[in-house]
Amino acid sequence: MRRRFGLALRNAEHVDSRNSQEARTIGRVGGMWLGAVCYTKFVIKIEQFLFYFLLFAIPFQTRKILWHQNWNFNEWQAISIYGTDILLIILFGFWMFNRVKPKVEKYDYFLFALIAVSAISIKNAISPQLATFNVLKLIEFVVFYFYIKSYAVYRFGLIRSMIVLIGGGLFQAIIAILQFFKQSSLGLKLLGESVLAPDLTGIASFYTLQGEKIIRAYGTTPHPNILAAYLFLTIFVFYFVFLYRPKINYFLLIGYSLMLLALFFTFARVMIFLWVFGFVIRACLMVGKKNFRKIFAYGLNRVKLTKILVISTAVVVLFGAFYWPEAVSRVKISSGEEAVQLRIFYNKESVKSLNWFGVGTGNFVDWLMVKDPNLPRNLYQPVHNIYLLIYSETGILGIAAFILFLIFLIKDYIVNTKMEKLYHYSFLILFLSFLFVGLFDHFLWTLQQGRLMFWLGLALLTYFRNSDTIY
Repeated sequence: MRRRFGLALRNAEHVDSRNSQEARTIGRVGGMWLGAVCYTKFVIKIEQFLFYFLLFAIPFQTRKILWHQNWNFNEWQAISIYGTDILLIILFGFWMFNRVKPKVEKYDYFLFALIAVSAISIKNAISPQLATFNVLKLIEFVVFYFYIKSYAVYRFGLIRSMIVLIGGGLFQAIIAILQFFKQSSLGLKLLGESVLAPDLTGIASFYTLQGEKIIRAYGTTPHPNILAAYLFLTIFVFYFVFLYRPKINYFLLIGYSLMLLALFFTFARVMIFLWVFGFVIRACLMVGKKNFRKIFAYGLNRVKLTKILVISTAVVVLFGAFYWPEAVSRVKISSGEEAVQLRIFYNKESVKSLNWFGVGTGNFVDWLMVKDPNLPRNLYQPVHNIYLLIYSETGILGIAAFILFLIFLIKDYIVNTKMEKLYHYSFLILFLSFLFVGLFDHFLWTLQQGRLMFWLGLALLTYFRNSDTIY
């Protein structure tokens, strides 16, 4: 009897020990699982923060100059790494780690052709270092284009990303307004703010009819035109977010008024014209198309449109009332104006060479220095037209690949969306506006801030969902 009792006791102890061991194992596994979940959420938060910060930091000039060609620095003969480059590399790493394949459409193969032609053009370059660097930059932003359209817009959400862009636009607007009122820089060197002062030469300024010098607003960008492009982008984003959110957000309306005022303080004629043109086109679509009229002519949507119209009118009237002499001075365009003369000069120079592969990517300035060695140093700049610049640097094959890519991208967008919704038109207006700017300036192709905006705009044009609920 005692023997049986002892055996039962030992069996019970063995079972308890085994249960305890299993419990400890389950506890360890559960702890590891919980730790993995927490770690995964933390990593996702880090990735999300870095992406949103990239959108916010598009206008920042923070960079390290790694190399420049001559003892006297020239922006177009230098190699730099920007803070936003580092952000892109980290974000690309997250993309690769998550193993999301890029979405490659038929028209994207023209981009690959452009990269190939650009690489071949290195053989014609006066500075192979600059050519190689610019080919790498082209590859970087083509990857950025695929990153946005294949991964980021779905992982982080379109509306949330746009709200961050509005935040970036508001931040730049506040800086720009303060710069304009102060007529000098604010000392934000860490963000790459340009040094501005009334007695400095070589800064973007103009004179009123009374002879007063006016410094245009820069924000943290290298030039007011670039700030204007970023504000134009964020104002477009505001229209999208404000109209498609279910409630009226008055903070967004205040931000819009400041961004619009800052846009005017850049005195960027092309961007302001494009804002007016886009505003009118959208208004005509809402009035002229029956399905849009049904949506926006009644209820909350009508209230939203009324508020946008009232605020826009108020900003325009107040700006005109206080800064009419400055506005008139900038509106008048003379064929003898320096900005006009320089654009004509660069355009003429760019078409003088006929080549299948061009003078080498990023080598237009070097080529111009050899061809016209006696020009003032400040005139050695890229041609102020991205199409002529691409033609000059990558030849007939390069510009052909680029134009064909644009044509088939737009065609694919129109066919797939069928232009059924207002935002389909808005995205197309934004994209075509950037292409129009490319006729008069080069920053969308040559400068970090412009490249980020241009390739982001390209990626946005690929975003469409026929089954979405956005009207």
